[in-house]
Parts: sequence; structure tokens; C-alpha cells
Amino acid sequence: METLGAFDTIKDLMDEVENQFHKELKPESNSLADLVSHISKYKGKRLRPALVLLSGKCVGNLVPQHIDLAVVVEMVHTATLVHDDIIDEASIRRHVETVNSKWGREISILFGDYLFSRGFTILSALDSQVATLLLSKTVNIMSEGELIQLQRRYDIKLSENDYFDIIERKTASLCAASCRLGATFAGANRKTSDILYNYGLKIGIAFQIVDDCLDIMGTEAEIGKSLNTDILKGKLTLPLIRLVNQLPGNKLETTKELIFLHNERENKNAILELLTEHDAVEYAFNTAKNIVKQAQEEITPLPDSKYKTALLELADFIVTRRQ
Repeated sequence: METLGAFDTIKDLMDEVENQFHKELKPESNSLADLVSHISKYKGKRLRPALVLLSGKCVGNLVPQHIDLAVVVEMVHTATLVHDDIIDEASIRRHVETVNSKWGREISILFGDYLFSRGFTILSALDSQVATLLLSKTVNIMSEGELIQLQRRYDIKLSENDYFDIIERKTASLCAASCRLGATFAGANRKTSDILYNYGLKIGIAFQIVDDCLDIMGTEAEIGKSLNTDILKGKLTLPLIRLVNQLPGNKLETTKELIFLHNERENKNAILELLTEHDAVEYAFNTAKNIVKQAQEEITPLPDSKYKTALLELADFIVTRRQ
């Protein structure tokens, strides 16, 4: 796991989360065994569970519910990945076939729903109105973000502010909620909880910007998932928005056609040349770096500890990762 250095302080806890995640996913029906076994290969960075645990450790002592909450946020995240791969028609996720590619749309949709329901079953057993309300609202916000993005496909007028609103909803909101849950269950007051929430929101935004850059600049062998899906599905991300904003009016229509109307994969090199010429990807990466610095500044008031250091290191990782 690329982020292991930042997670060293909570390694045993992360192992516990991992074991619990697979235990909770174990289906009652053997007919789902292949699906559950396959999704276990989706193991990624486990960013959101780590945010729950590190945020809790930064402000107090962890309680047993922290492990359950870490499992729930990872289940919610995994469910969104399954559904995203349907929308994007992606064939590879974390170096393995997507559920959609292997089993088709119908099973993928229902399996994503199954993951959501398993997560909220665990949540309901915690008997915490605070946690249930926060995560329910967060899933609503994430869904709104995805819906808005789909509604704005092929929209050359999408602004940077529009883009930030979308990614704050669809990606950053769950990172922020993970931090708030960790802090709240460790006994933090509202002010401290807000500090960690804002930290999570900012690193979530930066994470998505980098993800969008890698979708354009990366290779599938390195990244481990289907790429160029944003362009192929008509989604304007920050590098492309920057490019459009830099172009003179007489080149706008031909560039729009290049990006959207004839978006076969062989056009990638032409798009990359334009992005490079106008420093659009560099601009997006620099934007992510600035947001990460803001995230690190957010947690300055927290007492120094190895857990706070881990959050600072995790923020740095967000903008240096290559998968």
C-alpha cells in the first residue's frame, strides 16, 4: 500500500478494520460468494478508514465504534466505485476486472446497493443518531454530486467553481465525514470536529483533482484502472476547464470537437499536446498542492502528536501519488 508510511502509527487498527470489513461482507447466500471474493481484490489505499482512526487519535482515545465506522465508510466508498464503473463503462479497477465488466450492469447495480445496505446495517447497530444522520446526509450529497456531473456532461461552459462544487460533493464530502466521525466519537468538541472536517474536505478535493489529472496523463498499467473515461463520457475536469479558459475564441469550437464530438482514444495525443502547451495539467496539480497546504494549515491548532504528523504526511501523499 503506497500510503503505508503515513499509516504506520495505526497499522494494527487498520488490520483490524480490514479483517472486520471482510467479515461483515461475508454473505449468507453462497450464490454471492464469487462477487464478495472479487470485491475483496479491490483493496485500495483505505484512505477513508484511516481518516476515521487518525482523526480520533488526534483528539482523544478510540472506542470500539471507531472500527465499525471505519468499515462503514469503506463500504460506502466501495459501493460508489462499483456504481461509478457502470456509469463510466470501465473495465479495470485496481488492476482487476470491474464487477460491471465481469457480471454486467444489472448485477453491478444491485451489488452496489448490497454494499450500501450492509454498511447501513452496521451503522444502525451502533444506535447513534449522530453517525446515522451524518452518513445519510453524506450519501445524499455524494449522489447529488454525481447527478450534477452527469447533467453537465459535454458542457463547455462548466466553470472551475462548478467543478469544485461537484467534486466537493461527490468525493470530498465522504473524506470530511470520515474525519468528523473519528473526532466526534473520540469526544472532540464542535470546534475541533470542524477543524478535522475542513481538513478532510480539502484533502478530498485535492485527491479528486489529482485523480482527474491521472485519468488524462497516467497509464493503465501504472494506475491500475480504466483511463480517459472522463473525456470519453464528456466530463470536463480541471485540466480541461483550464485549457478551454486559456484558448482564444476562434479555437474553442475545434477544441470542443476534439474533446467531445470525436473522442476516440486516438485523439488522446492531440489533447495532451494542447494541455501541455497551455500548462493545464500543471495548473491543476499546483491547485491541488495549494489546497493540500490549506488542509495542513487547518490542523495547526491540534496538539502535536504522531497522529497529527501522519495526517500531515497523508496530505502530502495526496499530491505525490501516481495511482
